[in-house]
Amino acid sequence: MSCRKLIFAPIDVTAPMDVNAPQPEFLPSERGTIHPLSVEIERISEIFNRMGFVTEESREIDDQFHMFESLNFPNGHPARDDYDTFMTEETDSNGDRLIAPAHTSTMQNRVLVKYRGNLAKGEAIAAIVPDRVFRNEDLDARHEHTFYQVEGVYVSKGVNVGNLIATLQEFLQEYYGKKLDVRVNPFYFPFTEPSFEFALSLSVLWRQES
Repeated sequence: MSCRKLIFAPIDVTAPMDVNAPQPEFLPSERGTIHPLSVEIERISEIFNRMGFVTEESREIDDQFHMFESLNFPNGHPARDDYDTFMTEETDSNGDRLIAPAHTSTMQNRVLVKYRGNLAKGEAIAAIVPDRVFRNEDLDARHEHTFYQVEGVYVSKGVNVGNLIATLQEFLQEYYGKKLDVRVNPFYFPFTEPSFEFALSLSVLWRQES
């Protein structure tokens, strides 16, 4: 994955600052830790990287072409009404308002274009996009306006849904470190057809601390 740049913003103060005062010392770096979300993204990426996938980062502001039209949702498509999206006041060159992506699928077109040369060489297009997405949700214990998704794109000859199920099962077994029973059920999703749910059985032993 590409490195993220850290930017330190100036500290707001309520009293005049003495420009001649010495700069305060920063906390020693050995006292810092990696954010838990970054740890999980690295772990997920590492498993998929070993399976032959590259990792691509999404964007936190994108245009409506990559959000909708490149995914076969043209202007006026009724499925657009079901997206609880955050729009900005800023517009693109076409006058369309920029958007906070509601899914990592905004990267599908970019991944296909970037790696289309793989197909000419007889290689697969294989990429994952783990990143943050935004939706105008009613907040409760199971819903937030900001959350993370992991999207996979795989294009090659002879690929079928069995490859998808096997890839997901292998990833989850590696992630959880144990053999899993999986099941797929037909399910309705308004943006994909046909669709199914992927369910797994995972036994967890809880230990009560005394």
